Amino acid sequence: MNLSAVTGRLNGRMTSGPAQLLTIGAIFLVGHTQVVGYSGLTSIRAMAVLAAFLGIAAMGQTLVVLVGGIDLSVPAVIGAANVMAAKLTGEGYSSPTMIALVLASGFTVGVVNGYVTSRWQVPALIVTLATGSVVGGAVLLWTNATLTGRAPAWLTEFTSSSATTGPLPVAPVVVLWLLLALVAEFVLRRTRAGRKLYVRGVNQNAARLMLVSDRAVTTLAFGCSGLLAALSGLLLTGFTGSGLFDIGAPYLFSAIAAVVVGGNSLLGGRGNMLRCVLGVIALTELTTLLVGFSLSAAAQQAALGAVIVLVVAGYGREQPLGSQI
Repeated sequence: MNLSAVTGRLNGRMTSGPAQLLTIGAIFLVGHTQVVGYSGLTSIRAMAVLAAFLGIAAMGQTLVVLVGGIDLSVPAVIGAANVMAAKLTGEGYSSPTMIALVLASGFTVGVVNGYVTSRWQVPALIVTLATGSVVGGAVLLWTNATLTGRAPAWLTEFTSSSATTGPLPVAPVVVLWLLLALVAEFVLRRTRAGRKLYVRGVNQNAARLMLVSDRAVTTLAFGCSGLLAALSGLLLTGFTGSGLFDIGAPYLFSAIAAVVVGGNSLLGGRGNMLRCVLGVIALTELTTLLVGFSLSAAAQQAALGAVIVLVVAGYGREQPLGSQI
């Protein structure tokens, strides 16, 4: 069986996300009836911007999950990119140079994660946690633990919830997120590289027999995760106005949660970017609703954790993909 046949059968079993769509509608309805201003245009536009930041980071996490891994360095890379973007801008670097340096740094961290994981078969959980610590420490050393710099004016406008994109009443960052998601979905479904990701996630031994390089596929998936995390951190600089070391902390939980809520399996080999988008929207709506109910940060985490437990419990009813192919 070739790569096209395997991924064709996988995609054939994927639903378009009716459960996620119903969840999105239900949460919005509750917010509309219970929280004043929840369904107002200003609130919706603000939620869209927040969803874009999370969505870009969650896209990278989705790629890693598809190959059966998990990336715990995402928060550190987001924070590092945020600080780098502000500091480099403050030191007079041009925007193109700043963007290139930030994205290259994120991609490099991801490549290291993927290479070490696949080369020595070390659990990704351990590798990414370690690299995240290294990245966080390196940024503190570079900045002497002092926040300096600023966001470029164009980036502030790019991420403002009040900004529009041509005739569209949404910020450019939201359009960028959705375009990236569509491109990623096309790559996963229609290209050989995307098929290799699915096959590697389903069964590593079978992938090897089909001449799918575990090292190349895993390294690429983690590299893209680092790149997208860095992009999210860079964009957050425009939202915050300056660099913040711990800006990525909430994304340790929420990026994984978005992947799971979207219906992507943490077991690898099953899922897609459109599911990720739906998961991000649902999670952003839910988080905003919990804030509207004046729940504490601890209560919000508990509620979101309960949602994930319920979703993951559903995986136990699924037949293992390895036995389906």
